[in-house]
Amino acid sequence: DSVRAALRSDAPIVAVEAPAGCGKTTQGAEYAREITAEGGSGRLLILTHTHAACSVFSDRTKKAGSRIEIRTIDGIIAQIASTYHVGLGLPADIAAWVRQRPDGYADLALKVAMLLNRYPMIAASMAHRHPVVICDEHQDSSGDQHSVVMALVGQGARLRVFADPMQKIFKDRTAVG
Repeated sequence: DSVRAALRSDAPIVAVEAPAGCGKTTQGAEYAREITAEGGSGRLLILTHTHAACSVFSDRTKKAGSRIEIRTIDGIIAQIASTYHVGLGLPADIAAWVRQRPDGYADLALKVAMLLNRYPMIAASMAHRHPVVICDEHQDSSGDQHSVVMALVGQGARLRVFADPMQKIFKDRTAVG
């Protein structure tokens, strides 16, 4: 009940840290369905780290239809980079660029985090389109991935984070930048 109340609060950031099997995904999906049923402007954005988690959220929020956008964090970062590739000094084919580098996704996250920091109007536009962001599996976020999400919060989006440090699957990496 306390998690349910916190998620539905006006707090700009709510973090839910709990072990596996406690219902984090269930709570997140219920919250997403309720928020989209209320109407309002914009679409709810759900960010995960795996396509499997995207599928779970998709299955649990089917009735919300186009009011929810479900992506991996790398996917949304690549979308931003594709849109602003010229300004980032990147080729139009972001996917090929990422694959050609040993830490391509980490390098891309750094570039996009710096872009959003330098040009907050980009994050403002995204926050307007996605006034509520749910981040699942957030224990696996790098500092730069987290910075991208926080740029949206800095422009008014509400953030709901779900994490379990014991389920971390990606090792910590330190990127120069």
